[in-house]
Amino acid sequence: MNNIIEVKNLSKHYDILQRGKGRFEIIKTFFSRKYKTVKALDNVSFTIGEGDFVGIIGPNGAGKSTLIKILTGILTPTSGEARVIDYVPYKQRKKYVQNIGVVFGQRTQLWWDLPVRDSF
Repeated sequence: MNNIIEVKNLSKHYDILQRGKGRFEIIKTFFSRKYKTVKALDNVSFTIGEGDFVGIIGPNGAGKSTLIKILTGILTPTSGEARVIDYVPYKQRKKYVQNIGVVFGQRTQLWWDLPVRDSF
């Protein structure tokens, strides 16, 4: 069986500005900025074979959307590799997006009385 998606040690980290509370602390951040690193993805690895059906589930902030955005070429990972149908999505985006389709949405776009497979 051919692997359609291969992800190896994928990580995406964001540096978030830490703001102080109160007027004096906010003014202080103009001169001395402190950042906090948030790990949206940390060392994720998996493969998905041809014909496999896969669901990505997890709590808010688990990195589901970040993973999909990396696999679609919207985001570049901090480290690691991702290959989809022999493309590196974030490096070959223009050519790659001609071969994929992705829908981002909320629960309201799914029919509550149909199985996910039928909605798909």
